[in-house]
Amino acid sequence: MRMSNTISLVLGSALLVGIHAPSCAFATPAYAPLVAGNTDFALNLYEQIEGSTANNIFFSPYSISTCFGMVYAGARGETALQMSEALSLSTNQTEVGSEFGMLQADLNAQQTSNGITLDVANGLWAQTNFPFLPAFLDNASGNYDASIQQVDFITDAPQITDQINNWVAGQTEGMIPDLLQPGMLNWTTRLALINAIYFKGGWQSTFGTNLTQVEPFYVSPSQFVYAPLMDQQEVVPYYEDSLLQAAELPYTNSSIAMLILLPKTNGPTNLTPAELSAVLAGLAPNWIEVKLPKFKLDLNVDLVPILKNMGMIDAFAAGVADFSGIDGGRDLSIGTATHEAVIDVNETGTTAAGATAITVVSQAVTFPPLFEATHPFVFLLRDTNSGSILFLGRVNDPTSGGPRLAAVAPLIQTGNGSFGVRNHQFGFNVVSTNATVVIEACTNLSSGAWFPVSTLTLFNNSAYFSEPVPTNSPGRYYRVHSQ
Repeated sequence: MRMSNTISLVLGSALLVGIHAPSCAFATPAYAPLVAGNTDFALNLYEQIEGSTANNIFFSPYSISTCFGMVYAGARGETALQMSEALSLSTNQTEVGSEFGMLQADLNAQQTSNGITLDVANGLWAQTNFPFLPAFLDNASGNYDASIQQVDFITDAPQITDQINNWVAGQTEGMIPDLLQPGMLNWTTRLALINAIYFKGGWQSTFGTNLTQVEPFYVSPSQFVYAPLMDQQEVVPYYEDSLLQAAELPYTNSSIAMLILLPKTNGPTNLTPAELSAVLAGLAPNWIEVKLPKFKLDLNVDLVPILKNMGMIDAFAAGVADFSGIDGGRDLSIGTATHEAVIDVNETGTTAAGATAITVVSQAVTFPPLFEATHPFVFLLRDTNSGSILFLGRVNDPTSGGPRLAAVAPLIQTGNGSFGVRNHQFGFNVVSTNATVVIEACTNLSSGAWFPVSTLTLFNNSAYFSEPVPTNSPGRYYRVHSQ
């Protein structure tokens, strides 16, 4: 059986795409406009990502929409308008927060279902003593059920990075252990907003492991790879037209299902909201044979360039962004926005996790005092318990009696490569494209009498040189060059 190169995966109408089939007998929920907007955003975002890569794609639009929904509450003016259009959110920000709250409550109710696990959590790490507006924090905690932590990014950014990563790892059962990379949080960060979602569900009708067989999977009309294809015959919601087939595989004891959209030709896999609505409206029970590959996907994506391309410009522009609904000022902008999602599909069911992180930074940063000891200074060593001064001294010339950099001869020389030298106490860090470098010294620059003192073998393009100078010996000058 020839199969398409891409299978679009939808983890349930409310979870990932957010459209309920019209055949549903329940009354239209109050958050239906939000769900429709989230669906438009999901498909627009998919189109952006799909157009930029030939690799597998998997992400959680719900996670991204939720995280940006919390930030959107503090946007004003043109920034709010651009976010509304790019994210397909209502311009009524109060309404958006209320609808997200109702939607999350319904999703949280799934946690009590037998047979599946669905955990949705929001967290907000806020700079201590920063003048956040109470209404902004109340929206995050009230509508999004976000836990709010007071932290100090200015002094503890690396520790907070670990704290958030550990929180996300806990919420996703270890599937996403390192959402934040080093440096994403720093002393300019004022706010970090995080959403994490975790799903684990068993198929209502499992695939027999004895039926799984390795078969060709066509990555293009003329090329294939061998992949393990699961197989079962079952009555499931099914739809077919001239362009595609669709099958919806439910998970046990829940309203969550996987909708698989299989183009009839091995080509583009774009999908519009209208096309998706037609599929959902046409789903009907049918006895079919389903062949589905086992797969694991993991995607980590920087959302900033994608959202800029979707028209959300001002939110990321320092001095232009208007998030005065967060702190009452115009000093905040979005610094980073990243998303990671992981899924594992096998014969028994599906495990999936997604997490989104948004950092809000301040441009109105008070720079710390600069203590730059570049002229003579006094120093002492003391016992802080007793107050006793143990040592006392003054530094007029820190190079006296120790290694000195050549003041006349060039510090940078070019031989077979370019080299840089940096003073490091009584040594240098040497960086070169060569395997080895030579360190030379002299005691009198005017004489030009340089002599070799060491040959360094570089490791990872770097090495360390140290040569203690005996007491009362003449000060030395050093330079580095290739052999």
